[in-house]
Amino acid sequence: MNAIEIFNIIAGFFPYGFIKITVLIITGMYLIFAAVILRQETLMSRVVEIPYSPLLRFIALLHMVGAISVFVLAFVLL
Repeated sequence: MNAIEIFNIIAGFFPYGFIKITVLIITGMYLIFAAVILRQETLMSRVVEIPYSPLLRFIALLHMVGAISVFVLAFVLL
């Protein structure tokens, strides 16, 4: 194999693999962020009693479900 063939193999494989791993890492970090938001909302609702606390809990849970589905879709499609 000469240098041109090696370069073509690396250029054909590496960018896609690098982008896939990067997207999965970023969505994984966002999944952790969504879990922290859900946890903070749960702790806040225990301490501060407000009338629209169930609505905030629902929004936080919906956000977590959305983050999980984005991560699963990224994992499956990439």
